[in-house]
Amino acid sequence: MFERFVILLAVSFAMTFVLSKVLLSMTTGSKVAIKPELRQTQQVKAGTPVLGGIAFTLGTLAVTLFDPSLSDPYIVFPLLALVLFAVIGFIDDVLKGRTNNGDGLPSLLKLTLQMQGALLLLILAKRYALIDTRLDLFFIQLDLGPAYYLFALVYILYFVNAVNITDGLDALAAGSSLPMLLLILFLSFKQNVPVSPALLGAVLAFLNFNIKPARYFMGDCGSHALGAYIAFSALLLHAEVLFFFASGLFLVELATSLIQIISIRKFGRKVFTIAPLHHAYELKGVKESRIVFAFTLISWLFGAASLLLSR
Repeated sequence: MFERFVILLAVSFAMTFVLSKVLLSMTTGSKVAIKPELRQTQQVKAGTPVLGGIAFTLGTLAVTLFDPSLSDPYIVFPLLALVLFAVIGFIDDVLKGRTNNGDGLPSLLKLTLQMQGALLLLILAKRYALIDTRLDLFFIQLDLGPAYYLFALVYILYFVNAVNITDGLDALAAGSSLPMLLLILFLSFKQNVPVSPALLGAVLAFLNFNIKPARYFMGDCGSHALGAYIAFSALLLHAEVLFFFASGLFLVELATSLIQIISIRKFGRKVFTIAPLHHAYELKGVKESRIVFAFTLISWLFGAASLLLSR
């Protein structure tokens, strides 16, 4: 088992690294416009290709397809979530390249596609009896019954959009996701269920090209794929509350965006200079590298605390 783990991790890293090199050699840059409110700090990044999500999704997919444990639901379902939501994000990335303001899919349409993807995954999971409607609240278990499926739907949407919103600075979303990918591996070993390290290897390779100054971005393709993979893995491992706690940084990032939107629409004024929070610090003049380091460290601390709670 250890040999399989190491081989998959190494091959996934190598595959994604090579794919990244190939994709970068084939592109002349990105046509995605920098949003007007971010041009003050982000204009230097104009033209950076949005290929990273494609690279690590394809790298993960290619390696996992040759995994001897592919037929196991704990391997194939997270992979399905990864690919399905990568496609949704890819559509958004393509449309962003055709506008002058960096906008892609209309918000309502994107949310509808996300809901359809999540519903499909949950229907399949229920059909194969992979869903447990009980929530582990550390000291007690709460059986939600049929209401669990609504909870699971919102849970998937939360992770997909929280990772998406956090993806705004070089290496921020990927670096902050690593603790949760490691938590998936740890809990899988603890529960003695199959797990693939392919996405971890692919994201590590991605970071080689995404650390400042980024040679490419993951785009919605990558952030959607990452969020869906983490969320669905948490559902399969029956560790929903634990992963929600581990996602503390993502929760803060998403909350600042929601508060900003609600305040503007209802009261006509901003709470933050700009949302999400990492951009607010950026506009205050804090160096991008310091923001990424601090935010990523916070995510790792949440991950470490979750690891302790899982024992």
